[in-house]
Amino acid sequence: MGGFRSLTRRLIVWTLLLTGTVYLMSVAVSNAVARRLAIEAAEREAVNEVDAAANQVEDLLHSVEQRTLALGDALSVLDPSPTTAERLLRAFVEGNRDLYGGAIAWATAPGVPPHALYYHWTTKGEPKLEDADLASPSYHYWTRDWFVTPMRTGEPGWTEPYADEGGGAAEMVTYSVPFRGPQEAWLGVVTADVRLSRLNGIVESIELGRRGFGLVLSRGGVVIAASRADRRLPTNAPVLGQASAASRARLEPVVRHMLSGGQGFVPIQLAAGSFRVTYRPLGRAGWSLAALYPEDELMAGVRRLRMLQALLALAGLALLALVVVVLSHRVTRPLTEFARSARVIASGDLDAPLPAIASRDELGQLAASFHHMRDSLKDYVRDLAETTAAKERLLGELKVARRIQSDMLPPPAAGGPGQGFEVGATLVPARAVGGDLFLHFRDGARVFVLVGDVSGKGIAAALFMARTKTVFEAAAERAHDPGAILEQVNHGLCRGNESGMFVTAAVGVLDLASGELALALAGHDPPVLVPAVGAPAPVAVEGGRVLGLIDTPDFPVNRLRLAPGDAVVLFTDGVGEAQDAAGGFFGVERVVACLVASRERSAAGVTEALLGAVRSFAGDAPQSDDITILTLRRLLD
Repeated sequence: MGGFRSLTRRLIVWTLLLTGTVYLMSVAVSNAVARRLAIEAAEREAVNEVDAAANQVEDLLHSVEQRTLALGDALSVLDPSPTTAERLLRAFVEGNRDLYGGAIAWATAPGVPPHALYYHWTTKGEPKLEDADLASPSYHYWTRDWFVTPMRTGEPGWTEPYADEGGGAAEMVTYSVPFRGPQEAWLGVVTADVRLSRLNGIVESIELGRRGFGLVLSRGGVVIAASRADRRLPTNAPVLGQASAASRARLEPVVRHMLSGGQGFVPIQLAAGSFRVTYRPLGRAGWSLAALYPEDELMAGVRRLRMLQALLALAGLALLALVVVVLSHRVTRPLTEFARSARVIASGDLDAPLPAIASRDELGQLAASFHHMRDSLKDYVRDLAETTAAKERLLGELKVARRIQSDMLPPPAAGGPGQGFEVGATLVPARAVGGDLFLHFRDGARVFVLVGDVSGKGIAAALFMARTKTVFEAAAERAHDPGAILEQVNHGLCRGNESGMFVTAAVGVLDLASGELALALAGHDPPVLVPAVGAPAPVAVEGGRVLGLIDTPDFPVNRLRLAPGDAVVLFTDGVGEAQDAAGGFFGVERVVACLVASRERSAAGVTEALLGAVRSFAGDAPQSDDITILTLRRLLD
């Protein structure tokens, strides 16, 4: 139907041409301006709030630091007797109610019993000072970070937040200052404790909207204080460690910039919604204070403007509708009835009847299309409900499967000083469940370790991984030679393996007395030796076939000797074959380079450093394979 008699063209002329263009342009411009002004106002408010709270925190920290440094100088100059030192400490704590407690801890020496005097305020009832000796059988203060770090570096500094176990049993941060004796040797450490609840009280002054909140991060990314109790994490819980993998990828650049001493006002996405965060550093403590403003509250004014514009548009459209009714009553009446029925359907009533329109113009075509759309929506809603229910069941089962698989693995760390060895391991599956595995246990004077990689990924690989773990544990009980263990594992996996899956594995047995490490490989990448002295390098070993395909006994045993301090790092191909966004591989060369930089760390630290290097290299690229790393280091008995 052509010409101006067409219903479609009349509606375009009288509605879209007169109102659509003006309305869309005004909405776009006003919303852009309103959004910009709202963000600028929120930034000013957030910066002011953060500056005010930061000044309070910095004043508190500065006061504590100056008083503690003064006490440390007094101890260095006066070299007081124990009785005088006790009076100084008591006066120090009594004179500063910002403190929870303070201690003077003397360095330990052969033949001299350890001694650490501690005064702190009670947390219940009427406040009063209590004293305690931190040199108790259950609390070895000379091993604590607040004592070890300043004694080693000779520099004062703040600790990470921790739950105190020796004195007042409270969550706190500690400022430690070393002091010298007459011979310029470090005699001990004087400390000042500040409860996290004291910092929470300051940060609680930051309130940006109903759901806005403020927080303080330590140098290690731990939430020291927060203005809302529901935002507080357990002591020593890094904020990134509590986030999901997707949230961690979004938050990590902001958190890294905060911890590096930066400041800014940027948008972030949290599980609770979209926020704007402003942050700034806090003095010499190396902390960072941030305030988060929810975007939905930030844009409340923009939404009100939109509603006002909608009301004005409806009034204009009503006036235009009156003109249309006067000019073409016969055309608009069926359209009004159809619109009424369409609103009922739009509210969710898909069984509502549609008006019978038998015309052959555009209105008739629209009615036929709407009938078809309504029927299609019914089918879609039904299919969507079934699909959603099935997906939720599958996700729930995968979560349970991942938890069960994680529970099957041993603890990520074992051994330690006095045991002759230490182990640090980690497993990061590429999907909800994976096919990698690691095992470690001690049997008398021997330590057994295993790293394995099942072919494929997902549920099938996870099931085969569970079977491999069971077979290996049974084999390790019967044999102590890694080659014999692999032979028995291979024999067990070959039976009933109709799916043709296989496992690559590296097995090591360390004799703690002699330091001899026996290694056997089954189609696996060789480990990297990290000597206490010398350069790390892949171990030149002879390996055998993969496990589970061919029942063969050919698994050569390679032997090398580990001196105290030497370590070996076993890993699956998810490390070397990790890819960045450009498709490049991490490779063994980067593994060796990372181990050169992290060789002085503990076994767990070496493992963590290598995993961090792989993640940093991959960046935003998706993880293509399971990643497993296990570090075994020989220590002095």
